[in-house]
Amino acid sequence: MPPEESTTPDEDRHLIPLGSKLAKAMKLRADGKTDSARTLLREILLADPRLAEPRLELAHIAADGEEWEEAEEQARAALELLLKGGQWTADVSQESLRSFATNLLAEVIYRAIQAGDLIFRDEKAFKARWNEAAELFEQALKLDPQNEDARYWVNHVKAT
Repeated sequence: MPPEESTTPDEDRHLIPLGSKLAKAMKLRADGKTDSARTLLREILLADPRLAEPRLELAHIAADGEEWEEAEEQARAALELLLKGGQWTADVSQESLRSFATNLLAEVIYRAIQAGDLIFRDEKAFKARWNEAAELFEQALKLDPQNEDARYWVNHVKAT
């Protein structure tokens, strides 16, 4: 979760109440109240667009609804923020969170191409997307060798 008030620099004090909103949004999502969760997550990002974790949650919600473009957009934005050092939560290692985000992006890409007809419309584009997913799964596993999801996908999605 976000840093405690006593250790938070003045310029980041606005993050403290956002932590409660994130926790509430995650509970709402777990309870199947995705519209309410999405609203809270967007409120968090309005307050501070530098946060990766709300974007990861938005990516999950979008992927669960098979909104592949939104899921990919949010996952890519979250990963970009994490690569720039924009991690908010302190209870997860940087490598683990980057691995999680990288794996999520790869899974979104993989699920999107499986759900669509790209293979029939544009084989070259299909292979490029497939290979991107395979490479991202490999990166996720390298970042965190304990990431069992990444390990599973590395063994099932190989670059062509």
